[in-house]
Amino acid sequence: MTTVPEVSSDVTVELVDRLLLRADELTDILVAQILSGDHAYAEATRLTHQELRQATYDNLVTLLGQLGGRARPRLDAARAAGRLKAEQQVPLAALLHAYRLAGRLIWDRLLGEMGGELSESLAHKGSELWSIIDDYSSAAAEAYGEVAFERAHRDAQARSLALRSLLSAAVDDGAPLWETLRMLNLPDSGTFLVVSAEIVEPVAAPLRGVEERLRAIGVHSIWTVEFDTQIGLISLKSSATRAEADAVLAGLATGRVGVSRLFDDPRRAHDALHEAKLACRCARPGDVEVNSFGDQPIPLLIAHLPDVSRQLAAGILGPVLELPAMERDTLLETLEAWFAAGGVVADAAKRLHFHRNTVHQRLRRIEALTGRSCTDPTAAAEFYFALQTTRLVRPRRAGADESGGAIRR
Repeated sequence: MTTVPEVSSDVTVELVDRLLLRADELTDILVAQILSGDHAYAEATRLTHQELRQATYDNLVTLLGQLGGRARPRLDAARAAGRLKAEQQVPLAALLHAYRLAGRLIWDRLLGEMGGELSESLAHKGSELWSIIDDYSSAAAEAYGEVAFERAHRDAQARSLALRSLLSAAVDDGAPLWETLRMLNLPDSGTFLVVSAEIVEPVAAPLRGVEERLRAIGVHSIWTVEFDTQIGLISLKSSATRAEADAVLAGLATGRVGVSRLFDDPRRAHDALHEAKLACRCARPGDVEVNSFGDQPIPLLIAHLPDVSRQLAAGILGPVLELPAMERDTLLETLEAWFAAGGVVADAAKRLHFHRNTVHQRLRRIEALTGRSCTDPTAAAEFYFALQTTRLVRPRRAGADESGGAIRR
């Protein structure tokens, strides 16, 4: 390519004006290049040929007007193109490639008008052209991102509502159920789990990033937040992947987490949610623990009947519970260590870092207050039940719920 002496800027402006007069022809050429050079446009069935042509025409006219100094810089057409391509789900890379094609077409035509000879003025105009293309591409990409974010937010809201509908048993057999399962990308039968995770910190999900972590092991899940609980429905490939999913939950947990039993029909999600909530309350408030429904029968019974359990515990350990806080806590701690040691006083003493006689004395104190003997299997079972109740169910207060306020419903 030869460089020729300087041509006046008026000439280059005139060249741009000629192209502007042929905007319709250039639009048809550019649309053909876009469709033949990028399969994303050809496969984007939601984007009509007329929509593509109009967006291309608007951008060419605006761009040439700015390049020729006939119009002030405006990015409306670029932003409109970005929004349109995002709404019609044309990939961002395809959108940016179209702008590069437009820049190349304009440059080739300008160079052609000069007979292939590059003047300093034309080189300057070319630099201006690519600067404008960059501005248009950036504006289009920004608008594309805004629409994509809004669409993702809407999709997430729709998925959350669909999940809540399924969990609340608000969908019936037939079309509503099928549509809900389709939106959630769930099969009509399979291997499912429901998870209920207590939110400890108001601004943080207890299982942060759980959907992505499960996806990494090939497990599909959907999550939502209700009041102070993060709830998820997990679709396993098979029961064999249960252990992997449990490991992910355990690794992310920041508080109490409950998991339902496996079920094979998504219409049972409502019952599974109830199981997951009960399993969550099988751990003490404040603990970081993942429990599956049925793994701890006595805590599960207490979680299921908190008010009755509280009343029974008061009848079993009442005199101990009425002691001053320091003495009460000391005796309960000793009883807990004794159970943890399998009823062996020496081992309980090691756990507590006390002499075994101290543990003996405290156990005798509990027996004297309650009228029950730790050596009696029935009394020992009652002690265990009452002790677990004091750990899992907070003392009832006016306006408190049956679970001691741990999970509001």
